[in-house]
Amino acid sequence: MWWLLLWACGTSEPVATERAMPTPEALEAHCTEVIGEPRVEQVTERIWVAIGYDLANTILIATDAGNVIVDVGMHPDRAGAVHEALLAASPGPVHSIVYTHSHIDHVGGASTWAEDDTQIWATESFVEHFFKQYSTFLPAEQSRAARQFAWEVPLDQVPCSALGRRVDLEGTLRIGARMPTHTFEGSATLEIGGTTIELIEAHGETHDQLLVWLPDERVLLPGDNWYEAFPNLYTIRGSAPRPVDDWIDSLDRMRRLEPEIMVPSHTRPVVGTEAVQSALRDYRDAIQWIRDAVVRGGNEGKRVDQLVDSIGLPPHLASERPMTELYGQVDWSVRAIYGNELGWFDGAAKDLYPLPEAELAQKTIDAMGGPEAVLKAAQDARPEDPRWSVHLLSLLDADARLDKSVVHPELAASYEAVAATVFNTNGRGYLLRSAHERVAGIEALGKPELPEAFVEAIPLDLLFGNFVARLIPSEAMDVEESVQFRFPDVTYIVTVRRGVAELALDTPLPGTPEPLAVIVVDPDTWRRIALQQETALSAIADGRLVIEGSQLGFTQFIGRFERGLMRPPTELP
Repeated sequence: MWWLLLWACGTSEPVATERAMPTPEALEAHCTEVIGEPRVEQVTERIWVAIGYDLANTILIATDAGNVIVDVGMHPDRAGAVHEALLAASPGPVHSIVYTHSHIDHVGGASTWAEDDTQIWATESFVEHFFKQYSTFLPAEQSRAARQFAWEVPLDQVPCSALGRRVDLEGTLRIGARMPTHTFEGSATLEIGGTTIELIEAHGETHDQLLVWLPDERVLLPGDNWYEAFPNLYTIRGSAPRPVDDWIDSLDRMRRLEPEIMVPSHTRPVVGTEAVQSALRDYRDAIQWIRDAVVRGGNEGKRVDQLVDSIGLPPHLASERPMTELYGQVDWSVRAIYGNELGWFDGAAKDLYPLPEAELAQKTIDAMGGPEAVLKAAQDARPEDPRWSVHLLSLLDADARLDKSVVHPELAASYEAVAATVFNTNGRGYLLRSAHERVAGIEALGKPELPEAFVEAIPLDLLFGNFVARLIPSEAMDVEESVQFRFPDVTYIVTVRRGVAELALDTPLPGTPEPLAVIVVDPDTWRRIALQQETALSAIADGRLVIEGSQLGFTQFIGRFERGLMRPPTELP
């Protein structure tokens, strides 16, 4: 047992690490060489990939029974150009579509590709994951995505996304997503036109991710679990942190397949067994290195900011091109892993009861000589130290003694100055779009166009779960009332009680008041009403919605809730 004592008491010197931060030259090379102009590349005799048309690639597998399409683009307009180009290379019907996961850049163009009898394959968790990520926090995520993807920022300032062509956010409002017709758990083997295609669950960037494996040709399609940039272990547009341990496991599963060619859903194919093995091994080692460094540092009592300042990659990994922080970043990953495992509190007592932001800003500004002095210091700092300038101006923004018309243009200028030093496409886009908003204000992207097939696929549980979160508290502080929504197979009871909406299934909770009304309605009609696709009055008029009880009471009740998908944010972060 002596070795246990040595292990427990031993010390080691820290390993020198570094950050693979991109340069202007690296960004330019990535946009021109890796993303490049829209093109179709033939990978094998019957596999083609369309690169540069959209944020994500679309991959075609030709079989004797028709084409299998893996990932279908972000929206129908862009998918149309890809459809034309790929079918020119491999004409024929579309037998099947495979979604590697539920992000919109992989599924939004399905209406362009799907034919009457086309099968659509995904993991069992696809539908839940899709609607979860594009529902409850949709307005927040959409406004943050507009910043991350550099909405309306000139192309010469952000010439590409590190994953592909710049996103057309207006195009995403024309939803072409279709729900899967076939799902699986674990794995599924498809025999299509003499071709064996294996679908294997491989959680990573999402919890519903899959990989595609063609064993006869030894070709791997890893989805978004590998691309030629540092992995986005946390996305600044807003989402739950990615399952890092699962991502590592999925990469190891891919390595065991020993592929000869890898065709990712973003960036270029990797050719050759040794090259593919090296790419997968280095990617998983980089993710584990960051994860393990967070664990070690957290157990040593280091605070999050200390971890962010100290964690990088070992030189042998940092020097590899796919580790360049063009898309994900090490520091964002550190914060996400720490928060996911230990929560927001990093052990520093000073953070338990901090001063309110506005009060802290005021006291700091006063200690520095007042608002005018801080403004002058921020202006002077901008050329040489723009991040310090942003910090000072953020204090003035929170303090609010100087008019926003003075502070916001200055803050915009400092955001732009920081952006000039940043060549991660997400960070650069976020800064430049934020600068625009400080001058022009928040602009709503628009209301999505929801096709009937899409609306019909929304789970009622999700719809009602979001419905209760959209209660307007000021309209319900003196209210205690309930309404039942009766569908053929289930009843939802919504109770409003002093600013809180409570949801129960089938049986009322104790103390629930007698319902003002019982609403008898079919699921599709209610989906359209809840999403403002039609009015309750029109459904009442033709008998698809029946109110048993007080119609006036129901009208007042429903008026206490916001409906529809979008309510644009009103506050600038």
